[in-house]
Amino acid sequence: MNAYHIKIDGMFFVDTSDKEIGQASVGGWYDEGAEVKDVILSPDKDKAKLIEGAINLKSYWNRIYDAIRYGDFKFNKIEIVRVEG
Repeated sequence: MNAYHIKIDGMFFVDTSDKEIGQASVGGWYDEGAEVKDVILSPDKDKAKLIEGAINLKSYWNRIYDAIRYGDFKFNKIEIVRVEG
């Protein structure tokens, strides 16, 4: 199974925080929205989230995308780097 790291502006993606930065619509009639969480980055590769498999990669990418679309997260460059195992 492939494993990946996500790098954003040279920093490693660690996870999403508990801090809410926006609301994403989920498409229901009485839609109250889903919480969008802030993104945690670190220059330390040892703290990077090891994302295993394509399904998990898509899940974490969607969290980052929501932070960009519905929150105030800004970036210049995103890389998905396959981790040799």
